[in-house]
Amino acid sequence: MDKIKSNTNFYIEINKYNIHVPYYQRDYAQGRTDGGRIDNIRRVFVEELFKATNGKEICHLGLVFGSYDEHNKVFIAVDGQQRLTTVFLLYWYVAWRENKLSNYKNMLEKFSWSTRNYSSQFTDLLFRIAPNDNVNVIDTIKSHCDYFPIWENDPTVKGMLTMLEEIETQYPKCESDLCENLFQNGCNIKYDILKLEKDSDGKTYLKMNSRGRSLTTFELFKSKFIDKYHPDFGSKFDNEWLNFMLERTKNEGQFAEPDFSFMNLINEYAYLQLRLNEDEKSENADNYKEFINAKITENLIDTPFISFEKYQNAFENKLGTFEKFFNWIIANYDKIKFVDDNIRFNDSRFFIDAIIRDNNPNFSHRVKLFALFKFAELSEYNRLDEKLYKSWSRVFRNLVANTDIEASYFSKICKTINKINSCNIYLYLSKGGELSSFDGGQIKEEVVKAKQILDENGELRKYTGKHSNYQTWEEIINEAENSAFFKGAIRFLFQSENGKADINISTGIWNTENFDTKFNNSKKYFDENGIKDIYKVEVVKSLVFLCDDWENQLYDKQIFDPQNSTWKWILTDKNWTAPIHNILTKDLNEINCSSTLNNPDANKYILPILKNLPYKEFIIEEPRGRFRWNGQLGYYKPNGRDAITFDWGNFRRNELLTQLKLTRMIKISNKEIGSFWWGWNIGFIYKNLYFKFYWNNTICLMNDNWNGKKLRVESEQDKPENNFYYQVSEKETSQSLLEQLDNLIQAFNNKSNNQTNVNPTN
Repeated sequence: MDKIKSNTNFYIEINKYNIHVPYYQRDYAQGRTDGGRIDNIRRVFVEELFKATNGKEICHLGLVFGSYDEHNKVFIAVDGQQRLTTVFLLYWYVAWRENKLSNYKNMLEKFSWSTRNYSSQFTDLLFRIAPNDNVNVIDTIKSHCDYFPIWENDPTVKGMLTMLEEIETQYPKCESDLCENLFQNGCNIKYDILKLEKDSDGKTYLKMNSRGRSLTTFELFKSKFIDKYHPDFGSKFDNEWLNFMLERTKNEGQFAEPDFSFMNLINEYAYLQLRLNEDEKSENADNYKEFINAKITENLIDTPFISFEKYQNAFENKLGTFEKFFNWIIANYDKIKFVDDNIRFNDSRFFIDAIIRDNNPNFSHRVKLFALFKFAELSEYNRLDEKLYKSWSRVFRNLVANTDIEASYFSKICKTINKINSCNIYLYLSKGGELSSFDGGQIKEEVVKAKQILDENGELRKYTGKHSNYQTWEEIINEAENSAFFKGAIRFLFQSENGKADINISTGIWNTENFDTKFNNSKKYFDENGIKDIYKVEVVKSLVFLCDDWENQLYDKQIFDPQNSTWKWILTDKNWTAPIHNILTKDLNEINCSSTLNNPDANKYILPILKNLPYKEFIIEEPRGRFRWNGQLGYYKPNGRDAITFDWGNFRRNELLTQLKLTRMIKISNKEIGSFWWGWNIGFIYKNLYFKFYWNNTICLMNDNWNGKKLRVESEQDKPENNFYYQVSEKETSQSLLEQLDNLIQAFNNKSNNQTNVNPTN
């Protein structure tokens, strides 16, 4: 059998074979419109077809790729299906318009599109429509009782309608018997066929598309999936599942192709199943990695292809679950979205839409999707119970928002969720159900809240506090979780000073009065950005006053930053439990410096520093600065290169320089904030000479400016003691310090023997 069949035509081929456009082919594209280039190409192409139909010219369509199934007499079009479809529509229209369709109906029906049921349903309808000279072809088709407007959502059907409109526009009505010219072996619309080996069509199609042709991997996946598992899935893919995706993507602009959204959701399903069953010791441990980036990008045709064998690993023994879940999510999508819209935080998206539309959904979306899988399974795929699903979603919303989820332990999170045995998440947690892999502090919080939300009978516990607009504890807890920047982490509202739940001994539940007070004050002090402007100074000052564990609370921590990220940490960190409890239960004006610090030098050194800090200047001018504690207290700018070193023990630099500045005897170069100066070493001018007060409690006379060298005696023995410096003593006063500066100047002048001149300032 020759490899190439030359100069054949549609009439010859369709007399011998069914011409089949397979599942994996992309939609019919020659009917697309753009108001420009594509429209012009279509017009010229149809014009050439009619010239050939009239016998005036030969129109050669080029090479068509395909494989023959001689046993079933089928030709499978691998490449060229776009041109063949246009030729089919021309044949149909001419026969229909000349009222001879009944003569050729059996022949033309042998051409079929298998991409979707809509395409085949539409072509079937074409053979049931009677011509009407007074009505155009499009109106005739659309007015038929068996025509469904939803078909126009299918790109292939829409394209066919556009092409038929173009064919009708150019149809030469003055001439007759075009059917005779078309339906004969000598038809001038010709093409060549490159015959491929049987069953090689899919691989050949992929190779061709990898060289630049448009490719929809969904169609190839669908074909393989149906062939491998069950033909009944074809109806699912082409009807209710497709309609669902069409509805989700109809307003998405360039991402309006439902195939890509469909493939995204399938890929995520496969990815989650592989991660759930991940065995790090298995040779197939990395099977899931291809699915991570198998998402649509800016170019819709640039969807990475994954071999079907990888999908088989995900779907093995899971076909029933796969079908049930897709049916369930489609049936309940609106309710799922309604619940999510009402509980998710403002800066997050609806996870299902993010999964099917984004080119790279994050692991937060994936966790929520897997949690949805589990809820569907636990509810036996019954109609969504909105009440149970709302509580389920709220818990996982909080866990996800407060856990730094990484790919490395994502499978552990999936396995944790998979162990849950009840869709009543409150009951599961309150009865000691296992929940790990998320943030430990948030897990404990969700357990405590679940026990508070449900009473001893498993019913929602009544709330009896001062907020009359809340009926249950679930309501007020949910309200608190959504307040300000808390994002579900509110343990500071129900913990006592020791970090444990603040339980009322007589009732066995939370101390309602303390909770209400804290809740009111949290709404008073905080909003979504952090501390409200009016309270920034007082709240931060109160926190500093209440520090009682310097090594754990302050080392390398940002304390004067009033923004939400810093306070999210402060409010939930175990080391700040007692200070936060006091801030939220007391009047800020009543909070004074603590005298119970866990440091022997606290009262002597730390408390005076805290009382004299320029809180307003720190918070407004350097809000990202931080305290550091390393046996001595310092305050650092965010980059860590500049700092304020506070007076400590014998080191009394700020005190002495402040006194001298007030006497106007010196002029300080460094930037001042309150009564402190930025810098490890402070430069100042005294009697028009340059000095530096160093971090090691020494003062040195400088060569010519603060950036120069320390003045030294020129000698063969260049020793440190030859610097002109003074070690400040513990009992130094401002007056004695001036005397020592004078001594430095005099000593230098004497020792240098007038060989070194000190440059005065201008």
